[in-house]
Amino acid sequence: MLVRWALWLLAVAAVLGIVLAVLRYTKQRWSARWVGKAHGFVNSAALALLVFAWATTGLPRLASTALVLLSLTAAAGLVTGQAWRWKNTHRIEVALFAHLSFAAAGWLLLLASGA
Repeated sequence: MLVRWALWLLAVAAVLGIVLAVLRYTKQRWSARWVGKAHGFVNSAALALLVFAWATTGLPRLASTALVLLSLTAAAGLVTGQAWRWKNTHRIEVALFAHLSFAAAGWLLLLASGA
């Protein structure tokens, strides 16, 4: 049950992430800050649910792998946010690609785990 909630929260966070990317690339800074905070909070809630499920009831192997990938996604998201502040285009694109790749792989593994 907790994994299903986490999947839904991650889906909402993905939509917020797409909105965030559009706002960032269209240079609407003030809107992007609030969407970025919401994106991070929703992702943190999903990650907390997964960690709680892992610690209390255990997770299948695929779901545990997804938890690791989603933790890497969070780290890449923090680097992406800092890269926007540094205004370093190359770092933004690399960090954003890593963030998106880890997130998609983690979500798909979590979905495939069937937990």
